[in-house]
Amino acid sequence: MREFSRLFAELDETTSTKRKLDALQAYFSKAAPENAAWAVYFLAGGKPRQAVPVKLLRQYATEYAGLDEWLFDECYNAVGDLAETIAHILPAPKQESDVGLAEWIEQRIAPLRGAAPDEVRAALFRYWDELETSERFLLVKLIGGGFRVGVSRLLVTRALSAIAAVDSKLVAQRLMGWTDGRVQPTAQGFLQLIAAPSATEHAERGGQPYPFFLAHALQADPATLGDLAAWQVEWKYDGMRAQLVSRGGLSFLWSRGEDLITERFPELMSIRLPQGTVIDGEILVWPHGDAPAPFAALQKRIGRKLLSAKLLAELPAVLVAYDLLELDGVDVRQLPQHERRVCWSNWWTRRRSRSYACPRWCWRKTGRSWRWSVPSRGREAWKG
Repeated sequence: MREFSRLFAELDETTSTKRKLDALQAYFSKAAPENAAWAVYFLAGGKPRQAVPVKLLRQYATEYAGLDEWLFDECYNAVGDLAETIAHILPAPKQESDVGLAEWIEQRIAPLRGAAPDEVRAALFRYWDELETSERFLLVKLIGGGFRVGVSRLLVTRALSAIAAVDSKLVAQRLMGWTDGRVQPTAQGFLQLIAAPSATEHAERGGQPYPFFLAHALQADPATLGDLAAWQVEWKYDGMRAQLVSRGGLSFLWSRGEDLITERFPELMSIRLPQGTVIDGEILVWPHGDAPAPFAALQKRIGRKLLSAKLLAELPAVLVAYDLLELDGVDVRQLPQHERRVCWSNWWTRRRSRSYACPRWCWRKTGRSWRWSVPSRGREAWKG
């Protein structure tokens, strides 16, 4: 915990990208793999689940510090952060701890979730008695589920790429799905994350998606994009970006936020892709007609934990496919997009399901001008 606490402090104290990158590289170069695995999880955007309610944290910290409630409230109002307040009001520790981050998360914090109040109180008193102020601050953040750190996922990727001497694009690909809370970070997982490329790596990806490529505003003259005849234009729908992965006899549906959302859209699991196929697209609610329902309809699906038959019938989901990323177990992203599009369209025309190929139009010259003709559809913007 001590090393991760120091890293957190270094990252929090500076806005310099170089200093943050240096701190990350120094930590990952020395940290034990099991601790580094959890550090990657949190630094890349993983969120800790709350193990102890805030009310109990306040109550037990006040008791441990021997303060009246009004005095704790005054301190909290002055500081403005619960974890920082608790870290400063507690008496000095009587011992030191060399327990690593992984052991803290797996064997100390996790068992507190759902434990009896008396057990939580006794455990917190023991933990606070062996941690310094900065470590206590971090512990409360992790226990309370409020951990945040001022570092980007890209910076974490760059740091891992540097210490492992592995291409950053490969590291970014390996990181996909890393922050999904259903899979616990492990030492083996971290070692695979920084391992040298291997011939069997692609076959071992399991249900892992590819990095999501995003559209950006063009900063240059449109003429720099080349001949208009080579342009492809398609709708950018207002839905949820997703990848559907079919490998090993199973299907996996991932959101752009790297959440596994397979269970939220059971009708999309009826899309029987060939094994070794990954498509990139947009999830929409599309009951009928030529246009999808507004995004508000999709939000009703996203926010429900239990999906009734009535809801599935009223708000059916579809996956509008933009691109083909993998075919027959081979990464095809290096192929031109129009070639990938042909491969996907050929499969789609043979199999009609709750998946649609996104309409695409190419520019055509008519007289002295270039134009395209498209039907009216519910859309958010163009995607080209």
